[in-house]
Amino acid sequence: MTSAPRRRPFASLVVSVALIVTSVAAAGTASGAAPPVDKQKQAAELQDQIEATDLQISGLAESLLQAEARRDAAQANAQAAEAQIADAEQEVSRVLGLVQENLASLYRRTLRGQSVGEMDFSATVDLLKRSQYSQTQANRDTELLDQLDVAEQDLAVDRDNASRARDAAATESQQISEAKTALETARADQQAILDKVKGELAAAVAAERARREAEAQAKIAAETKTAAASGDAERFPDVGPPNGSAAQAIEYARQAIGAGYSTNPRMGPTYDCSGLTSSAWRAAGVSIPNTSGAQYAGLPHVSLDALQPGDLIFWGTGGSSHVALYIGGGQIIDASSSQNAVSLRGIWGSPIGAARVL
Repeated sequence: MTSAPRRRPFASLVVSVALIVTSVAAAGTASGAAPPVDKQKQAAELQDQIEATDLQISGLAESLLQAEARRDAAQANAQAAEAQIADAEQEVSRVLGLVQENLASLYRRTLRGQSVGEMDFSATVDLLKRSQYSQTQANRDTELLDQLDVAEQDLAVDRDNASRARDAAATESQQISEAKTALETARADQQAILDKVKGELAAAVAAERARREAEAQAKIAAETKTAAASGDAERFPDVGPPNGSAAQAIEYARQAIGAGYSTNPRMGPTYDCSGLTSSAWRAAGVSIPNTSGAQYAGLPHVSLDALQPGDLIFWGTGGSSHVALYIGGGQIIDASSSQNAVSLRGIWGSPIGAARVL
């Protein structure tokens, strides 16, 4: 007689299931599934990289613009020098022709059986010394020779300027090529970073970005409150209120939200950072420089805790990396390479200062 199979105790089954669950969880962790705390850390690291490449790409784009402007100026100088060379050569020919004409005329009157074609007019200084010249004619020709000397000196200077301008243009062209390569590399690096931001990690990165924006806004709000309470004049420079057209500039930027990020074209219908700010203010009837560094250098500075709508906020040394239009409430509109668009967002990262369009 066969005995009935023995049932495993319930407690043993629970333990077995628990062991299986634990081993599966461990295997999942080992295969790369990160616990929440690791996702937060990874999100923070990714956001650091996104902000860094944002600034790098924006800064490279600004450097490229400046190099292109210098190259274009050098090429224009070279063309102007070439035109001056042509004018100087014409002047040399004109004056030399007058000298030779005077010599021919005088010697026609003094020739005795000798043809003009047999005369050597190349040694004009020697000819001026000959006795056949009247004093008046000699003085006139001396003036012409002085003019000839000046024209030849001008020609030499123009040729030197043209050579320098051509060399400068060649140097800038090389720098432009290098800047474009660096820009393309930075964009590829940024895309590789953005490709990692998927699924749950995308939500974690978005939360980290929002946390940083809120933190930046709170910091500026706290500094503003402290400065107002202390009456610190240093924090509120006496540069006057924003330009009355600030609302128009902000409205232009709002209408551009969603437009693509691009360095060419850069002032509509696609934009880079300084292309957006200069276009916004141009639409309001105010002309400002068209690169971020020039905007920061050319406009009166204000403290970050004294921001008013329409002010420009800058990142990087001398404002050379990035610029955004402040619209109030801790919010900015800027052309962002990581967003690949003109975006409305909170103040982010570590801006170095602000400036006001008066």
